[in-house]
Amino acid sequence: MKWLPGILIVLLPALALAAPDLGTYRDIEGVRVYQDHAKKNIWYVSPSDLHMALREDKTPDYALDVFRYHGRSGTSDQGKFLVHGILSIAITREQPPGRSRAIRTVLSKAGIKNPRLSTMPVAGADIKLMFADQGNSWQQKSRWGGRQLVLPLEPEMTEVLWQAVENGQTLMSLSVSEQLQGMRLEDKEWQEARTSLAWTLPIDMNMAAHPDKFRKTDLGGRMSHGYTGIDVFCFDFIEELDADLYAKVIRVAIPTTGRELVEEITFRDDGKYRFRIDFKYAKGMDWPYRVQVVRVMRDGSRQTGEWMKKQGESMLDVTAYREPEESSGE
Repeated sequence: MKWLPGILIVLLPALALAAPDLGTYRDIEGVRVYQDHAKKNIWYVSPSDLHMALREDKTPDYALDVFRYHGRSGTSDQGKFLVHGILSIAITREQPPGRSRAIRTVLSKAGIKNPRLSTMPVAGADIKLMFADQGNSWQQKSRWGGRQLVLPLEPEMTEVLWQAVENGQTLMSLSVSEQLQGMRLEDKEWQEARTSLAWTLPIDMNMAAHPDKFRKTDLGGRMSHGYTGIDVFCFDFIEELDADLYAKVIRVAIPTTGRELVEEITFRDDGKYRFRIDFKYAKGMDWPYRVQVVRVMRDGSRQTGEWMKKQGESMLDVTAYREPEESSGE
């Protein structure tokens, strides 16, 4: 029987863990708070409402990029005309300043002595972004804190969404449903239980008010004058073209008198599909630059490509439109 004290030491803290009473709650300052099932001065604050994040200039953080791609002989798709649509929306769930203090004040006035606030346990979340009859949904086993959503669009949906925005008819919404964990008193005994709370955020993409957030780019475009920089695009991660690809390193060698200046950028599975490389000095069209692609795989291996010459291209597309084994010899 020497093992019994050890078991008691492990079990007693677990039994003493606090948990919200899902049957006792108050709506305060626009958020639902649940009282602890045992300690009446402890209250659990539910996740905050959804809000569109703001950029540094205080404008809504969303964007719609449309990319046109013309097939090339080097990628064995000459004659093809493709359209890429990328929708980017940033959502935040930050708690407004002063909310916790306001909640404690209301609880104190209601007779709760020394009210303490804690975070509501969340078992899982269902997130869905809807536009017209199209949607993109995903799940996770924790509370959803909001983030930058970067979603690829099919060509048809790209055209429909762009036309809707132009006509001021955007009908888009983001919904989040979360499973809250707690306890319920049933037949005079506390039982583990769950309840759901849902939020919906309408998304209004206003082209008239924010025209800079809507761009159409021709990836095959060439410059007629000296260039001062290059926009580099990579859709491998957004389009999920290669599950084994961890990162894509792009090296651009810019010719200057006497030596080359090498700039390096890295694409990863974090939603960023566009980088800007600015040259310190403008170069003429007869000054080609060179590009090298290094593929970093999830197993740690690296595939370093040959240096390729580019001239006059202001838009550099490094997407592997074909399978890696077919394009490795380019």
